Amino acid sequence: MSMSNDSTSADKLGAVTNQLTNQNIYERIYGAISERQLLPGTKLSEERLASAFHVSRTRIREVLFRLSQELIVELQPNRGAFIASPTREDMRDVFQVRQALERGVVTDLCGAPPRPSIVVLHRHLSEEAQARAQGDRTALAKLTGDFHLRLAEATGNRLFADNLRRLIALTGLIITQYGALDSSACADHEHGDIVKAIECGNGEEAARLMREHLQHVEDSIKAPKDPDREIDFERIFGLAQPGHIRKKGTSLTGSKGDISILG
Repeated sequence: MSMSNDSTSADKLGAVTNQLTNQNIYERIYGAISERQLLPGTKLSEERLASAFHVSRTRIREVLFRLSQELIVELQPNRGAFIASPTREDMRDVFQVRQALERGVVTDLCGAPPRPSIVVLHRHLSEEAQARAQGDRTALAKLTGDFHLRLAEATGNRLFADNLRRLIALTGLIITQYGALDSSACADHEHGDIVKAIECGNGEEAARLMREHLQHVEDSIKAPKDPDREIDFERIFGLAQPGHIRKKGTSLTGSKGDISILG
């Protein structure tokens, strides 16, 4: 009976994954990177990803190419795809662009802050406070990054939002590469102070607060770290089949500094 149930569950899983579009797959991989489930240097095997998502390697290759265009994945000749490992120079570049972009975002919002957007921002601040009170560092890390995206979305300017989305993902990789995984660089009050300045329509103050906030984040990033853990794509993407047991000792590691998935 249990074998029959497992078979039925597997069939349902296959039906769901077969309906996934390239955009769905992109969003799942992107989300796992943004939420630091996939660390810098992780090898993204086309074969294993295709198996996890129940799609062809061609489709996985298309998604990985798209991620490489956004500098989140590195495609290395004769080696494959890896989660990007940002350098110190990359970190400076990312924060330099974020400083210019996000000061423009908050200044734009101060011109005539739409009431619905203010409500959304306050709701988001409440979610941050709840995650902080519960000690949910994973949720807090995601929410603190999403706050900046909510600001960009509130402007109604798609270019603000699309470009900041990429920069936030790169920032997540940088924090993972050089900072502590379980730390939040955002002081409790900083996001709230920025929202207050926007509500008051004070563009100069909002820009100043954003500049200082992003500088605090950049200054909090520490020395390089070399993450070392086994990666299970099926678990990360919620695609593990019932009764699936990984064979002991089947992890595939590349050269030093690379992390590969379980075989």
